[in-house]
Amino acid sequence: MNVMRVLRGHWRLSGLGERGQATVEFAIVSVFLLLTVFGTIDFGRAIYLKSELETAVREAAREARVRTASSVTCGGTLMSQLEFRVRHMKNLEYGEKCNEGEHPRPGLENATVSYSCTPSCTSGGKLTVTASLPFQAVTQEFLGLRPLTLTATATVTLE
Repeated sequence: MNVMRVLRGHWRLSGLGERGQATVEFAIVSVFLLLTVFGTIDFGRAIYLKSELETAVREAAREARVRTASSVTCGGTLMSQLEFRVRHMKNLEYGEKCNEGEHPRPGLENATVSYSCTPSCTSGGKLTVTASLPFQAVTQEFLGLRPLTLTATATVTLE
């Protein structure tokens, strides 16, 4: 009994129990720290993709407006042209013709595009382009969040 008291005292003085306690505390706190860091990164990704989607939809609607006014088509239907413009960015430094200077928009390859014209897709009609993008967050399963769908809409009057 006396030996046990001496060993317990020696164990406490040497700090062996505190080292194990610090490891357990770090393990508990690090989970919340990592969730906060990755949650912040996910939130930033969502904001970036939402901004890119809005820009892409605006550009697609504007190009449809300009092409309708000038009667220039790049082949294909209006729907295929809108989908292509939402998913691809035009770099005017490399050409202004159809499909010159095109490169994919990062993160928008899975965007779904739809459009509607009121009353029709002719001069004076209103073209509304809508795109949606499924967003999968890294921390979504840990936090029990449902999948997010980012959407953007743009409306222009056709000339």
